[in-house]
Amino acid sequence: MLFAETFVMLGDVFLCHFPFTTGAASKTRPVLVLFAFQQDVLVCRITSAARSGACDVPLLDWSSAGLAKPSIARIDRVVTMERSLLKRRLGQLSLRDLHAIRSAWNQNMQL
Repeated sequence: MLFAETFVMLGDVFLCHFPFTTGAASKTRPVLVLFAFQQDVLVCRITSAARSGACDVPLLDWSSAGLAKPSIARIDRVVTMERSLLKRRLGQLSLRDLHAIRSAWNQNMQL
């Protein structure tokens, strides 16, 4: 099922084909919706690979967000894509995890 017409909001977790930074290929992986525009969404990568940078936010309530294992949102790995590329909704971040995402974004993504 595609989610082109479905209401999508901040904190939603979906599966989609997330492109590698080279643009040569992509991998199906979970993503977190950061911003929803009219036909597009800004998403960041979610991974289970451990790394600890300022832009890596551990998701404490990963299971209730529909994720299979402990995960990290990498808010420095963002892509703008059409909503139609979102394949399956896994869940929604908890308020605690959403607050951590907002805090990390506001501290590290200043213009």
